[in-house]
Amino acid sequence: SCVHYYYAPNSNNVPLFKEKNEARIQLQYSSVGISSNGEDAIDGFEIQSAYAVGKHTALQLNFFHAGDKDDFGSGSGNYIEPAAGYFKPLHNNNWIFETYAGVGIGGMNSIYKTDNSSEDAKTSITKFFVQPSFGYSRQHFAVAFSSKFSLVNLGVGSSSVSKENNPAVFDYLETFKNGKSYFWWEPGFIIRGGFKSIQGVLQITY
Repeated sequence: SCVHYYYAPNSNNVPLFKEKNEARIQLQYSSVGISSNGEDAIDGFEIQSAYAVGKHTALQLNFFHAGDKDDFGSGSGNYIEPAAGYFKPLHNNNWIFETYAGVGIGGMNSIYKTDNSSEDAKTSITKFFVQPSFGYSRQHFAVAFSSKFSLVNLGVGSSSVSKENNPAVFDYLETFKNGKSYFWWEPGFIIRGGFKSIQGVLQITY
């Protein structure tokens, strides 16, 4: 059967606020390129929001959906994360340092097809992260680099996968059943520009 993916990072939310009561919302298409040739790319979308509740404090709420299917099965997942953080404008209010910390939860629904069976599994994601960023922001242009340090725990909610039909998948899921944790560095490079209230954004996240 095909290879299934149980986790992919959402893109980093880097609002680069300068003062209280600023707000930002982003709607974006995401493509998760697993291989260098892009053949295993997984498509999805994200909604990112942030609001500066104080002179140097802000809140975030982010949502990520991705999925794919082929002749060997399918997989789709949802992920949501709230975060809180600190921002500080520096030289001439154009250079900005910020850092956010939060927790995310989500899950994947996977279907595995073989010649004589169809099995499924529901896996869970719990994520704790800290995301410091440094960027340059003007009214019509911004660029930033962010470092997201994530502790990700994968678990299994339910599974009908048998060792006889899918031995490799079965072994993967067995490692997740008691909770399997990973520590990842998920850096991102962000550039955006346009009008004051409407801008385009491009981000590459590892």
